[in-house]
Amino acid sequence: MNVIHNKLVATTLAAGASVLGFGMLSQPAAAIDLTFVHEGDTVPEGWTNLNWTVEGRAGAKGKADWEFSTKEDDIHKTVEQLQWNWQNGQEVPWLLNWDGNTVSFTLGGQTIAFYQESPPAKSLDGFYLWTRATTKSGTVDPGTKIFLEVNEVNGIEVDPVSSLATALVGEGNTTITKNYFASDTSITSLSGIANMSWLEGSPNPNLANARSRVGLKIEGFSYASVPEPGAVAGLVAIGMFGVTSVLRRKKA
Repeated sequence: MNVIHNKLVATTLAAGASVLGFGMLSQPAAAIDLTFVHEGDTVPEGWTNLNWTVEGRAGAKGKADWEFSTKEDDIHKTVEQLQWNWQNGQEVPWLLNWDGNTVSFTLGGQTIAFYQESPPAKSLDGFYLWTRATTKSGTVDPGTKIFLEVNEVNGIEVDPVSSLATALVGEGNTTITKNYFASDTSITSLSGIANMSWLEGSPNPNLANARSRVGLKIEGFSYASVPEPGAVAGLVAIGMFGVTSVLRRKKA
Protein backbone atom coordinates (compact mmCIF):
# COMPACT_ATOMS: atom_id res chain seq x y z
CA MET A 1 0.00 0.00 0.00
CA ASN A 2 2.83 2.40 0.80
CA VAL A 3 4.18 1.86 -2.69
CA ILE A 4 0.78 2.73 -4.16
CA HIS A 5 0.48 5.85 -2.02
CA ASN A 6 4.01 6.92 -2.91
CA LYS A 7 3.24 6.48 -6.59
CA LEU A 8 0.08 8.54 -6.20
CA VAL A 9 1.96 11.33 -4.48
CA ALA A 10 4.71 11.29 -7.10
CA THR A 11 2.16 11.27 -9.92
CA THR A 12 0.23 14.18 -8.41
CA LEU A 13 3.39 16.21 -7.89
CA ALA A 14 4.46 15.53 -11.45
CA ALA A 15 1.04 16.52 -12.73
CA GLY A 16 1.15 19.75 -10.76
CA ALA A 17 4.63 20.51 -12.04
CA SER A 18 3.57 19.71 -15.59
CA VAL A 19 0.58 22.02 -15.39
CA LEU A 20 2.78 24.74 -13.87
CA GLY A 21 5.45 24.23 -16.51
CA PHE A 22 2.88 24.27 -19.31
CA GLY A 23 1.38 27.45 -17.89
CA MET A 24 4.77 29.11 -17.81
CA LEU A 25 5.79 27.97 -21.28
CA SER A 26 2.50 28.97 -22.83
CA GLN A 27 2.55 32.52 -21.45
CA PRO A 28 3.19 35.17 -24.12
CA ALA A 29 6.05 37.65 -23.79
CA ALA A 30 5.23 39.94 -20.88
CA ALA A 31 3.65 43.20 -21.94
CA ILE A 32 4.19 46.39 -19.96
CA ASP A 33 1.32 48.75 -19.25
CA LEU A 34 1.66 52.45 -18.46
CA THR A 35 -1.35 53.97 -16.74
CA PHE A 36 -2.19 57.67 -16.72
CA VAL A 37 -2.61 58.70 -13.07
CA HIS A 38 -3.45 62.40 -13.28
CA GLU A 39 -2.34 65.81 -14.53
CA GLY A 40 -1.09 68.59 -12.28
CA ASP A 41 1.42 69.36 -9.56
CA THR A 42 0.14 66.94 -6.90
CA VAL A 43 2.42 63.92 -6.44
CA PRO A 44 0.33 60.73 -6.25
CA GLU A 45 -0.17 59.43 -2.73
CA GLY A 46 2.53 56.97 -1.64
CA TRP A 47 5.01 57.99 -4.34
CA THR A 48 8.64 58.75 -3.40
CA ASN A 49 10.68 61.20 -5.48
CA LEU A 50 13.96 59.59 -6.57
CA ASN A 51 15.70 63.00 -6.37
CA TRP A 52 16.65 63.35 -10.03
CA THR A 53 15.30 65.25 -13.00
CA VAL A 54 16.23 65.18 -16.67
CA GLU A 55 15.49 68.59 -18.16
CA GLY A 56 15.46 69.80 -21.74
CA ARG A 57 14.88 73.31 -23.07
CA ALA A 58 15.40 75.63 -26.00
CA GLY A 59 18.68 76.87 -24.59
CA ALA A 60 20.59 79.47 -26.58
CA LYS A 61 22.46 79.92 -29.85
CA GLY A 62 25.67 77.91 -30.27
CA LYS A 63 27.30 76.77 -27.05
CA ALA A 64 26.23 79.73 -24.98
CA ASP A 65 23.90 77.58 -22.89
CA TRP A 66 22.85 73.95 -22.37
CA GLU A 67 19.79 72.29 -23.93
CA PHE A 68 19.65 69.11 -21.79
CA SER A 69 20.84 68.41 -18.25
CA THR A 70 20.59 65.98 -15.35
CA LYS A 71 19.74 67.63 -12.05
CA GLU A 72 19.78 66.79 -8.37
CA ASP A 73 16.14 67.53 -7.74
CA ASP A 74 16.27 68.51 -4.06
CA ILE A 75 18.44 71.54 -4.77
CA HIS A 76 17.78 71.85 -8.54
CA LYS A 77 21.52 71.67 -9.16
CA THR A 78 22.72 70.92 -12.68
CA VAL A 79 25.03 67.90 -12.61
CA GLU A 80 25.87 67.26 -16.27
CA GLN A 81 24.71 68.93 -19.46
CA LEU A 82 24.78 68.60 -23.24
CA GLN A 83 24.29 70.86 -26.24
CA TRP A 84 21.58 70.29 -28.84
CA ASN A 85 20.64 72.22 -31.98
CA TRP A 86 16.85 71.94 -32.24
CA GLN A 87 15.42 71.62 -35.75
CA ASN A 88 11.81 72.59 -36.52
CA GLY A 89 9.58 69.52 -36.18
CA GLN A 90 12.45 67.03 -35.86
CA GLU A 91 11.63 63.90 -33.82
CA VAL A 92 14.61 63.44 -31.53
CA PRO A 93 15.04 59.91 -30.08
CA TRP A 94 16.24 59.69 -26.48
CA LEU A 95 17.00 56.98 -23.90
CA LEU A 96 16.90 57.13 -20.10
CA ASN A 97 18.45 54.38 -17.94
CA TRP A 98 18.12 53.82 -14.19
CA ASP A 99 20.11 51.21 -12.22
CA GLY A 100 19.07 52.13 -8.69
CA ASN A 101 21.90 54.62 -8.20
CA THR A 102 22.55 56.32 -11.51
CA VAL A 103 20.18 57.95 -13.95
CA SER A 104 21.66 58.45 -17.42
CA PHE A 105 20.18 60.18 -20.43
CA THR A 106 21.36 59.67 -24.00
CA LEU A 107 20.47 61.83 -26.98
CA GLY A 108 22.24 62.22 -30.31
CA GLY A 109 25.17 60.06 -29.22
CA GLN A 110 25.75 62.17 -26.09
CA THR A 111 25.17 60.84 -22.56
CA ILE A 112 24.76 62.73 -19.30
CA ALA A 113 24.26 61.16 -15.87
CA PHE A 114 23.70 61.69 -12.16
CA TYR A 115 24.89 59.23 -9.48
CA GLN A 116 23.52 58.95 -5.93
CA GLU A 117 25.15 56.66 -3.38
CA SER A 118 21.99 56.57 -1.27
CA PRO A 119 18.92 57.57 -3.28
CA PRO A 120 15.55 57.89 -1.49
CA ALA A 121 14.48 54.58 -3.10
CA LYS A 122 15.88 52.07 -5.59
CA SER A 123 12.95 51.08 -7.77
CA LEU A 124 11.61 53.29 -10.56
CA ASP A 125 7.88 52.59 -10.86
CA GLY A 126 6.37 55.84 -12.09
CA PHE A 127 7.30 59.16 -13.66
CA TYR A 128 5.96 62.43 -14.92
CA LEU A 129 6.37 64.05 -18.31
CA TRP A 130 6.35 67.86 -18.11
CA THR A 131 6.28 70.41 -20.93
CA ARG A 132 6.11 74.22 -20.91
CA ALA A 133 5.71 76.94 -23.55
CA THR A 134 5.70 80.64 -22.63
CA THR A 135 4.91 83.29 -25.23
CA LYS A 136 7.46 86.08 -25.61
CA SER A 137 7.52 88.50 -28.53
CA GLY A 138 10.45 87.86 -30.88
CA THR A 139 11.47 84.74 -28.95
CA VAL A 140 8.52 82.33 -28.63
CA ASP A 141 5.58 82.96 -30.93
CA PRO A 142 2.06 81.59 -30.38
CA GLY A 143 1.81 78.12 -31.87
CA THR A 144 5.30 77.08 -30.80
CA LYS A 145 5.11 73.54 -29.38
CA ILE A 146 7.19 71.23 -27.22
CA PHE A 147 6.30 67.52 -27.19
CA LEU A 148 7.69 64.66 -25.07
CA GLU A 149 6.76 61.00 -25.55
CA VAL A 150 7.62 57.61 -24.03
CA ASN A 151 7.11 54.67 -26.37
CA GLU A 152 9.31 51.94 -24.85
CA VAL A 153 9.86 50.65 -21.32
CA ASN A 154 12.76 48.28 -20.61
CA GLY A 155 13.26 47.97 -24.37
CA ILE A 156 9.66 46.79 -24.91
CA GLU A 157 7.24 48.81 -27.02
CA VAL A 158 4.28 50.24 -25.09
CA ASP A 159 1.26 52.30 -25.99
CA PRO A 160 2.83 55.78 -26.16
CA VAL A 161 2.25 58.29 -23.36
CA SER A 162 3.14 61.94 -23.70
CA SER A 163 2.99 65.59 -22.70
CA LEU A 164 2.43 68.55 -25.02
CA ALA A 165 2.54 72.30 -24.42
CA THR A 166 1.64 74.97 -26.99
CA ALA A 167 2.42 78.69 -26.65
CA LEU A 168 -0.79 80.73 -26.56
CA VAL A 169 -1.67 84.16 -27.90
CA GLY A 170 -0.78 86.89 -25.41
CA GLU A 171 2.56 88.10 -24.09
CA GLY A 172 3.73 86.07 -21.11
CA ASN A 173 1.01 83.42 -21.36
CA THR A 174 2.31 80.06 -20.20
CA THR A 175 1.07 76.55 -20.92
CA ILE A 176 2.31 73.76 -18.64
CA THR A 177 1.30 70.11 -19.00
CA LYS A 178 2.47 67.74 -16.27
CA ASN A 179 1.24 64.16 -16.63
CA TYR A 180 1.93 61.37 -14.12
CA PHE A 181 2.16 57.75 -15.30
CA ALA A 182 2.49 54.48 -13.37
CA SER A 183 4.07 51.28 -14.67
CA ASP A 184 2.94 47.76 -13.77
CA THR A 185 6.59 46.67 -14.08
CA SER A 186 9.69 48.06 -12.38
CA ILE A 187 11.45 50.36 -14.86
CA THR A 188 15.11 50.11 -15.84
CA SER A 189 14.84 52.19 -19.02
CA LEU A 190 12.54 54.58 -20.81
CA SER A 191 12.86 55.68 -24.40
CA GLY A 192 10.89 57.91 -26.71
CA ILE A 193 11.05 61.12 -28.71
CA ALA A 194 11.24 64.85 -28.06
CA ASN A 195 9.97 67.38 -30.58
CA MET A 196 10.11 71.17 -30.74
CA SER A 197 8.24 72.97 -33.51
CA TRP A 198 7.25 76.50 -34.51
CA LEU A 199 5.11 78.01 -37.23
CA GLU A 200 6.55 79.24 -40.51
CA GLY A 201 7.91 82.73 -40.04
CA SER A 202 8.21 82.32 -36.26
CA PRO A 203 11.60 82.50 -34.52
CA ASN A 204 13.58 79.40 -33.71
CA PRO A 205 13.45 79.41 -29.87
CA ASN A 206 16.96 77.99 -29.69
CA LEU A 207 18.47 80.76 -31.82
CA ALA A 208 16.35 83.38 -30.02
CA ASN A 209 17.73 82.39 -26.57
CA ALA A 210 14.33 81.25 -25.31
CA ARG A 211 15.92 78.97 -22.72
CA SER A 212 13.32 77.47 -20.33
CA ARG A 213 10.43 79.34 -21.92
CA VAL A 214 10.17 76.22 -24.06
CA GLY A 215 11.14 73.14 -22.09
CA LEU A 216 10.52 69.61 -20.91
CA LYS A 217 11.23 67.44 -17.85
CA ILE A 218 11.23 63.79 -16.83
CA GLU A 219 11.22 62.90 -13.15
CA GLY A 220 11.21 59.44 -11.57
CA PHE A 221 9.33 58.03 -8.58
CA SER A 222 9.10 54.84 -6.56
CA TYR A 223 5.96 53.44 -4.99
CA ALA A 224 4.90 50.27 -3.15
CA SER A 225 2.42 47.99 -4.90
CA VAL A 226 0.73 44.74 -3.94
CA PRO A 227 0.68 42.29 -6.88
CA GLU A 228 -2.62 40.64 -7.68
CA PRO A 229 -2.78 36.82 -7.61
CA GLY A 230 -1.67 35.52 -11.00
CA ALA A 231 -2.49 32.51 -13.08
CA VAL A 232 0.78 30.81 -12.09
CA ALA A 233 -0.17 30.97 -8.42
CA GLY A 234 -3.45 29.29 -9.27
CA LEU A 235 -1.66 26.49 -11.08
CA VAL A 236 0.60 25.92 -8.09
CA ALA A 237 -2.47 25.74 -5.85
CA ILE A 238 -4.00 23.06 -8.09
CA GLY A 239 -0.91 20.90 -7.80
CA MET A 240 -0.68 21.35 -4.02
CA PHE A 241 -4.38 20.54 -3.64
CA GLY A 242 -3.82 17.20 -5.34
CA VAL A 243 -0.90 16.36 -3.06
CA THR A 244 -2.88 17.31 0.06
CA SER A 245 -5.83 15.15 -0.98
CA VAL A 246 -3.61 12.08 -1.44
CA LEU A 247 -1.89 12.59 1.92
CA ARG A 248 -5.24 12.93 3.67
CA ARG A 249 -6.44 9.64 2.16
CA LYS A 250 -3.22 8.01 3.26
CA LYS A 251 -3.74 9.08 6.87
CA ALA A 252 -7.35 7.86 6.81
